[in-house]
Amino acid sequence: MDEPLKGLIFDIQGHSLHDGPGTRTTVFLKGCPLKCDWCCNPEGIHRYPEMLYYESRCVRCGHCIDACPHGAISVVDGLARHDREKCAHCDSHECVAACYHEGKCLTGKYYTVDELMQIFQRDRQFWGGKGGASFSGGEPLLQRHFIREVLRRCKEAMIHTCIETTSHVQPDFYLDVMQYVDWVFTDIKHMDPDAHKARTGVDNARILANIEALAKKEDWNGVLVVRVPVITGYNDSEENIRATARFIRGIGMDALNLLPFHRLGESKYRQLDQCYPFAEMKPPQDAHMRALQRAALDEGIYCFVGHETPF
Repeated sequence: MDEPLKGLIFDIQGHSLHDGPGTRTTVFLKGCPLKCDWCCNPEGIHRYPEMLYYESRCVRCGHCIDACPHGAISVVDGLARHDREKCAHCDSHECVAACYHEGKCLTGKYYTVDELMQIFQRDRQFWGGKGGASFSGGEPLLQRHFIREVLRRCKEAMIHTCIETTSHVQPDFYLDVMQYVDWVFTDIKHMDPDAHKARTGVDNARILANIEALAKKEDWNGVLVVRVPVITGYNDSEENIRATARFIRGIGMDALNLLPFHRLGESKYRQLDQCYPFAEMKPPQDAHMRALQRAALDEGIYCFVGHETPF
């Protein structure tokens, strides 16, 4: 008997209000082809379960050190420190099981398609008329076979579907899977390919090509919304926003959503024993966001800031 399809998921949030129209259940899948410096979900980048360390819960009992078969845990200045290179090759996570104070937790759990559908059926009574299931990450389209089957099952069950995607996936799969998607949020981090690669690890050629192909796909009747995470000193120039707006208008679209940078994911970097390079970065000022909005409007498209959207 064949093994059921499984997807690696690091969070499922009910009653989500900003991941598509209405009230939704949002599923966060692990794995991403981009490595954005400012990522607010660093636990979603890798395609394997990871241990999160909560320093405030740690009582320094040493049970995790004794349990770890790889010698990956040590004590420095009274605090547990982890060799994350060794942790990356661990699939048993004895340290998590040995911690009775929840100072260590595992992020990343495998779900079957049926298990996920059961959650949606449980939650759909709370969605209202406009809600549904949303998929984020990481990059939800990276787990190709799993996400395609989940989306197909959602369509079969008449569940409204939304994807938050980098659009950096194989073009043929991208267009194929969209037949099961009603709503797409996709980012454009920067219009300059070199600047895009410098801070995300990939250039934007495939991303822009996929967005254009979907926008021009005549037999797709979904909603496509381009978003720009506005990062001070990187992509927050009027020149870049105008170039983005011209691209959007040129492929027949008419709306852009600007999302100001935030530091809500900062604690996750500490839990992963990583340095957060944007710890001192402040969100862009409202006046600057409004100036960028006016620049986009001048290019002949609608532009919405933050969650001030009609959708």
